[in-house]
Amino acid sequence: MNQSKEKRFKTEIKQNNYLEALKKAKEKLPTLNPDQAALRSGAEFMTADSKFKLTMANEDYYISYPEGEVEYAAKDKDVQLPVKVLILHYLNQASGVPLADKLISFREVPEGGEIYYGPFKKRTIDPLVKYFGEEPEKLITVAQYLGGQEEGLGDYSVTVPVFPKIPVTYVLWEGDEEFPPSGNVLFDSSAISYLPSEDLVFVASIPIWAFKGILKSL
Repeated sequence: MNQSKEKRFKTEIKQNNYLEALKKAKEKLPTLNPDQAALRSGAEFMTADSKFKLTMANEDYYISYPEGEVEYAAKDKDVQLPVKVLILHYLNQASGVPLADKLISFREVPEGGEIYYGPFKKRTIDPLVKYFGEEPEKLITVAQYLGGQEEGLGDYSVTVPVFPKIPVTYVLWEGDEEFPPSGNVLFDSSAISYLPSEDLVFVASIPIWAFKGILKSL
């Protein structure tokens, strides 16, 4: 199999996996009490319209109930398939557990943190340092576009409420003559009660993608 065909084959497999995950997530949604699901997830259930309103990274989404169709609240374009799956997973699995106010690294996330650390680092920590390592102060400005707040960790840090019950903290350390810039991405220890570790990789990467676009517009 040549490289082009192999890449297309892998893309098709990934697409099929997302479609299957979406199907399962849609099937689970009607089994939930919508008012309780909203309470556990921090979403709003709009009874008259029979749909949820959920904020993810400062962007509002509507999720129809019981169908599970996901759409932007204020944009006339399709939501990407992986984002649809993630939003439904969050609604379906949100436990309602309060924040523990204890930050942990991804490696400390139970049930998969070590296993998925490679992809996590590649999709979150590495680009965080790449985008902001030379100008770490810009992280504070950029995060505000996503509802982020400045923290007191490292040299520069922010917490972004990716989902209402899953804040993610991004930390940067400035480089010097001996060491290059470095960073880390942290979760409240309650995060695993809302989504499994493989989904948390995606959760933490969403602001990273947004950061890149915002930087270009500054």
